[in-house]
Amino acid sequence: MRAQTLATSGYVYGVATVSDATAKIRAISATQPISGVYFVGHGNADVFFFDGVPDGTDNFQSVNSDGVLVDPGAVHSPMSPSSPDGTASKTLMNELAKHIIPLTSLFAIAMLCCNSGTNLVAAVALALSGHGITNGTVGGYNNDYRTNFEGTAPKNAPPGWTPGWHDIVQTDDAKKTQLKKGTTNAPPSFDTSSNITP
Repeated sequence: MRAQTLATSGYVYGVATVSDATAKIRAISATQPISGVYFVGHGNADVFFFDGVPDGTDNFQSVNSDGVLVDPGAVHSPMSPSSPDGTASKTLMNELAKHIIPLTSLFAIAMLCCNSGTNLVAAVALALSGHGITNGTVGGYNNDYRTNFEGTAPKNAPPGWTPGWHDIVQTDDAKKTQLKKGTTNAPPSFDTSSNITP
């Protein structure tokens, strides 16, 4: 539901794997440019979850190896069985790069999930670099990101408040102190962003 308020109608996809996401991008007409992508869901410093289940109070884990977007440059090491393999993620980024509006328009990826700003934002920007994108960025958050629908005005609502999504960024600790809040239906400003280089 949150993604439908951000993306163009008809281009909101709920997918369970990186391969499914790649197939959805690949199916978009080659003449249909993409100016932005929103990854809305669970994440941590190293992955975005396309699928998964709760793991404890405030964590998440994938139920299959293709269910997470990882550093597209990661190379799996047989010496470390749990090390990530970025092959599928790299394929997704390469497919996405084929559709990005060139030259004058700003292309942006928004990682609307927890802690993606620590490592994943830079890794995704690096994977999209070298494809001739001259004005692109990837942004995310260093703390907890929460989608938050408000249908009734809170007690401290500012003048002009309207019902809708009022997402927040909060500390990643037991206190959950609010750090920032987006305006109606707009995400809060990014904690971290990385430029995509041509």
